[in-house]
Formats: sequence, structure tokens, C-alpha cells
Amino acid sequence: MKKLLFALALSPFLLPAGGAMAQSLPEDVKPIGNMSYPYNLVVPNYAEKPLPYSWEGFNWKPSIGYNTMSFSGNGGRLRDANGITLGASAGYDFRVGDIVFGPTAELNYDFLYGDSSRIDGISGFKAHADFDGSVGARAGFLLMDRTLIYATGGYAFANLEVRNGGLGTSDTNMLSGWTAGGGIEYLWSDSNRLRFEYKRVEFSDESFDSLPSGYNDIKATMDKFSFGFVHRF
Repeated sequence: MKKLLFALALSPFLLPAGGAMAQSLPEDVKPIGNMSYPYNLVVPNYAEKPLPYSWEGFNWKPSIGYNTMSFSGNGGRLRDANGITLGASAGYDFRVGDIVFGPTAELNYDFLYGDSSRIDGISGFKAHADFDGSVGARAGFLLMDRTLIYATGGYAFANLEVRNGGLGTSDTNMLSGWTAGGGIEYLWSDSNRLRFEYKRVEFSDESFDSLPSGYNDIKATMDKFSFGFVHRF
């Protein structure tokens, strides 16, 4: 009964990857009675250890998240831009004992919008980021075969637009910098995992001509929270 309630509670969140997860579970634990997909999903068979290669090889992850971009420097009077983000990442995992490590890369489409800001007595300035990404690596430690705690870092970039609503002008710059963070990943079945991740991004200064002179240098930072399903090939 506990497994049934747990499955029903999680099933609305598992629609995108539900079919693949159901197929990879052992035959004797796939369905619950005669319930149809996606409500025929259950938790993995905890009595069985994961296969040795469950934490190795190529993987990819569609994800959804929430980002906040903040601004400093003399252009730091811009209000924060925040919103949801949709993206995908890919990587390759190596395993040595309980250590898992490997390269990673991600690309996200962002819906980050800032409220109107007033700078040097002029109102109508807004920031908007429409995509970001990173290339780097991660390394972590396995707990009880199914849970990975990891740290990650690397090079990061984002596309930032600043709009001057008063003059009807805008300009765009590609920001670059570094990112560091960490996450937790849970092995749902031998080929599928669930991942929650946080990253902090620090970008270098960039100048935006649409801002008033003396206030046009921006240094941006970003806090990124994401959740997604990881599939191993």
C-alpha cells in the first residue's frame, strides 16, 4: 500500500520519462493491478542491487528550472531578471569504486525578465536573458549504490539584452564567466535517474550602450536551480 501511494504521488512529475522508466523496471514490479500508464509506475525493486554499469556511460537530461540574475557594477541599478528555464544537458560518467566523475555540457532556453528600473533619473530600463549554458565536469561519491552526491564546475555563458524603454533602443552582449555548484542524483532504475542541481554563476563585466553613460558597465551573477530526468545509454 505504501508503494502504491508513493507511486501515485510521484506519477504527475514523471510523465516525460515514464515510459522509459516503466520498461526498464523488472517485469514483476512494473504494473500495479490493471492500472494504465502513467499510473502503472512503481518504485524500483530495492531488494536488488543496481547493475555495475548503472553509473557509467553517456547520459542526457531534459530539465526545468528557475534562475535569478542579479547585477552589480556601476550598472547595478538594473533590477534582477528571473524566471523559468527549459534545457538539456549531456555528459559521460566514469566510475572508480564509489567515485563517479566525467565531463558535462548544458544549454538552456531562459525566460528571465527584469522589472523596469530607474537609472540616473531615467526610467524604463529592463534586462532580459534568453539563453545560457556551460561546459565543465563533475565528480561525486555514491551512497548506498543508488544516491550520488556531486560537485560540478566549469565555463559558463549567457546572452543578456538590456532595453531602454524611453528611447526604444536595446543592445545585447554575450556574458562569459565561471560556474560552480553541486547536486544530488538518485538511481530510479538501471538506466534512469532523478537529479536536483544548484549552480552559482559569476560573469565578467560587460558594457551596454543602451544604459546612460557612467552606468553602462554591468557585472552579472546567476543562481540556477534545476530538476530533471537523466537517461543513460
